[in-house]
Amino acid sequence: MYGENGGLLRAELSSLLRQHRVQLRIGGDGSHTVPVSTTAEERRQLGEQIRRYRQSALVWCRHATRAIEPYASSNLTRTVANPFRLPTIQHGGLAALGQALHHTVEASTAPLPGMHELTTPQNLPMVEHWRQVARAAALGEHDFDAGLGDGRLDNQQAHTLIGDVAATVRALVVLDQRYANIPGWEKLHHADRLGWSALACAVDASMEPPDYAIDMRGWRPKAKVIDGPAKPGLLGVLQAEHNLVIRMQSFPNAMNLRLVIDSQRLLSSDLAKLAKGTDPELQQQWHTRERTYADLQRELRNVGGRLGKGGLAVAEGANAIGRLKEIRPDSDLDPRMLHAFTTLFHRLDDRIADVIETGIDRHAYFARVKLPRLDEHSGAMVAPIRTRFIPLAEADHRAIIDLVRDRLRPPPGQPPLRGAKRSRAELHAAIVHRPAKGASPDAPSL
Repeated sequence: MYGENGGLLRAELSSLLRQHRVQLRIGGDGSHTVPVSTTAEERRQLGEQIRRYRQSALVWCRHATRAIEPYASSNLTRTVANPFRLPTIQHGGLAALGQALHHTVEASTAPLPGMHELTTPQNLPMVEHWRQVARAAALGEHDFDAGLGDGRLDNQQAHTLIGDVAATVRALVVLDQRYANIPGWEKLHHADRLGWSALACAVDASMEPPDYAIDMRGWRPKAKVIDGPAKPGLLGVLQAEHNLVIRMQSFPNAMNLRLVIDSQRLLSSDLAKLAKGTDPELQQQWHTRERTYADLQRELRNVGGRLGKGGLAVAEGANAIGRLKEIRPDSDLDPRMLHAFTTLFHRLDDRIADVIETGIDRHAYFARVKLPRLDEHSGAMVAPIRTRFIPLAEADHRAIIDLVRDRLRPPPGQPPLRGAKRSRAELHAAIVHRPAKGASPDAPSL
């Protein structure tokens, strides 16, 4: 996820920017009280390793500019009078930064670090920080194909990403100047041009408020079913609910969909009773969810359809209810476990909403309607009213759609990760950081 990879990248760069006296940190001279512990050749090898890690961060920056440049617009570009004609330069600052990054990456003689270098912890703390930077950059490249590229970001999110890239480039330029005395160090190609273009992009991106919801985008590992015996206590209920979310990836038929909906009604009711003494606000949310599923179950009582499966999802829903009933009401519960249900509920609610809308659009679900005549061939002593099934899209399904869209589906825009704003502010503060006068070599600011 972009929030995790970008947060790690910014945190490690912030730590490196607060470390001065680089020679001293790689075992060279710099203080009469600390003896030299490495040779010039060893320091040259460390410098080459740091350059390989730096190359990974530069490649990530170039990848980001290429992914966002065709769809980003500048806040500094004047509005074109003719709406059918694009400006001469769509985003001058970002285009200049992308070109400077391309020349810098191509001019560098340092190759990208191998898998062994990315996964092996380093003994020196400063080199370990650089390894984490390269690791975050390598993982972050997957985010652009999974939600950050191809024009999937709105204007605010695009400028947030541009600001992150600009801050990363500025940090690398500052560190490049600081590491100039390492034996065999190779400076960035046209570092001044790189720094000025990054500063222009930072100013452009700061002209409107950022949208930290971008941190929730990006690549996520595929979730899997948790096999094995049931976990003890509330963990077993979480295990079954997690498996239910995974099993709902397959399209259920109408009968199994109603059973899953009924299981969530019962589960929300029982969990609300457990949360009564721990979190009254959470209790109220789950009571609201219980009423939503009760109303949804009532609206779907005359809906049928044999297309789909869903038997495994029904079994997991039954497991969750059975395990929850075994927990005593006076048990000591961890509030973190209770709040973990909220995330699973949001994912499951969103999936059920998608299933219902998809079933209506594809004519997979049918509504049972009564006809104004009796079924004379039913075989019953009292002839029932004849019924027939018509596609739900052709019936009056407005109540179901309103219930799904207004009450079931979670509100758009998930909250960003904690510390999203602070992480970016800390990197900016570290870029302009200067060591205090008279500070000792072991002080934290070094």
